[in-house]
Amino acid sequence: MTNASRKRTTAAPRRARKQRFIAAVRFANGERGNFSVDNASCHDEARRMVFDELSDVASVVIADYR
Repeated sequence: MTNASRKRTTAAPRRARKQRFIAAVRFANGERGNFSVDNASCHDEARRMVFDELSDVASVVIADYR
């Protein structure tokens, strides 16, 4: 009886899943706002996306959207 060997295929590397986050933003003039950040893979990427899209941002807090 012979052992049949199966060929293994190499899988493509897994990409980080895109998630949804909430950003609480305080602007330099004192105003505040909450924004949904879609398609970010991590908190750091969501934070970078907020700074890329908005101007005069004083601080940002990122949280998971649940």
